[in-house]
Amino acid sequence: MKLQIPKDFFEKEIRLDHEISEKFKHAWAIQLTVLDQVLEIAARHKIPVWLDYGSLLGAVRHKGYVPWDDDIDICAMRPDYMRLLFLLEKELPEYCRVRSLYTTKGYEQPKAFIACRDIIDIGLSEEERKITEIYYGCPYCTGLDFYPLDYAVKDEKQWALIKQIYIAVYDLAIGMDHYVRTGEFEGLLSQVEDILNVSIERDEHIKQSLLKLMDSVAMMTTEEEAGYCLWYPDASMRSNDMRRPLSSYDETIETGFEMLKAPIPIGYDEVLSRCYGKDYMTPRKALPNHGYPFFEGQEEIISGYNK
Repeated sequence: MKLQIPKDFFEKEIRLDHEISEKFKHAWAIQLTVLDQVLEIAARHKIPVWLDYGSLLGAVRHKGYVPWDDDIDICAMRPDYMRLLFLLEKELPEYCRVRSLYTTKGYEQPKAFIACRDIIDIGLSEEERKITEIYYGCPYCTGLDFYPLDYAVKDEKQWALIKQIYIAVYDLAIGMDHYVRTGEFEGLLSQVEDILNVSIERDEHIKQSLLKLMDSVAMMTTEEEAGYCLWYPDASMRSNDMRRPLSSYDETIETGFEMLKAPIPIGYDEVLSRCYGKDYMTPRKALPNHGYPFFEGQEEIISGYNK
């Protein structure tokens, strides 16, 4: 059944002393529409997915968005993540895009992005105008961040070693431009190749190859060896231990998220405690670390074309 968004949802609103503008609400409406489509496809194929990060926090604490959040995060275990990527490519509306290392040439992120459309509507294309009409008259390109969860070993010494190797590859991939400028890249790449007994092609796709190598390291641990799971970049980017107990994902429960019912892991308390601390139910206004709100830059582009 197609998601029904009530008209009053689009009205400006104050939540926790934070003003949510009509533009914000329209962006949320697009994201909720894409989420609804993704959840329908996942459920039809019996693939477990869950809200994650700020969206999981919002679902538990607010039954919807954290008021100052401007995106939706979902996750799945790696085998399900890989399978769902290709199912979404086939079954989402043709104007949607599934951007990932495995579906998109030149994509350079260790997570996927499920986009509502290919490009923003700058007002010059009839085709784009029709897509905008579908999305409540809103021209933005937005969607969902989709994270793969990989296994982490129970043994702490083994985890420390795998984590160290992963961070080395992550640092080389993410910092590639810097290391090329400093002349360190080739030496560091050779060290990584020796450690992992691999060979990386020195071509225009080298950064994507390194990102896939990162994923290979993240996928080294089997379910039988594991006691935890995580999105491995968190091991590089965060100082706190982001490993989630596998038991947190033994079952899925549904909770309200705006006007949807959305899946969350049975062990959401442990997951959120790892991500945000034990006091995660106490709201603290912290804006995302990307350009905020995401659509501000898109608005500037649209305005530039319509002067």
